[in-house]
Amino acid sequence: MLVRAPLPLVETSRLLWRTRGEHWDYELICVPEIPALPAWLTTLEAMIGDADAGAGEPRYGLLEIDGRGPEEPRAYPYVAARFLDPARKDWTGRQVQHFAVWFPPVPPEAVESLPGAVPADWHLRVLDGLAGTYGSGEVFGLPEAEIRAWKRSHQESRAATALAIVKRTPPVALLGGEALPARWKRGPTVKKKSPEPPGAAGLVVAGAGPSGKGRRFGCFTIGAMMLVAFCQLMIACGAS
Repeated sequence: MLVRAPLPLVETSRLLWRTRGEHWDYELICVPEIPALPAWLTTLEAMIGDADAGAGEPRYGLLEIDGRGPEEPRAYPYVAARFLDPARKDWTGRQVQHFAVWFPPVPPEAVESLPGAVPADWHLRVLDGLAGTYGSGEVFGLPEAEIRAWKRSHQESRAATALAIVKRTPPVALLGGEALPARWKRGPTVKKKSPEPPGAAGLVVAGAGPSGKGRRFGCFTIGAMMLVAFCQLMIACGAS
């Protein structure tokens, strides 16, 4: 199946983004709901860890998540870029670096059509869309004094609060204007295991627990130990 036209919107529910602020170090400021993984750093590293940020090379590929049951592996096409922010610098004057991945809502068989359907500068367009959330004083411009105070007194991490703020970003349109010329690179097919379903660990522990016979033996053993201790206490009292 081919994607015939550019995909119009990028929503935060399908966006993975790691970057830094003016004073705070690199954090994930956006994690996707589709697909869902319990952790993303190793996946991000596999997709664009070796990319040259200065080149801003766009990549595309597949993320495969193997189910823990009989279901087939699920595959999610992605586009990704590691690039330098054209406007923002940290407090030392270094350009801020971004690691961005978008999972467009297309079937896996459409993955090879993505370079012709997505603007090569999609990441810069999304960055412009993040100006009101990530680029605000609440996230990027958070002063160092507040960051230090946050670590001492806040129950919720700064990263969690940044995630909540950036998640409010309206969908970013990719249509309109002329895309920057770029040469797409086919990225790796990254394979991951799906997260454990809620309560799975508890079910495993419960299933591995002692049988009724084992529980009765345990109660007998505890009772015998208590009886021995009581007898020793009575002997000690009689001797005194």
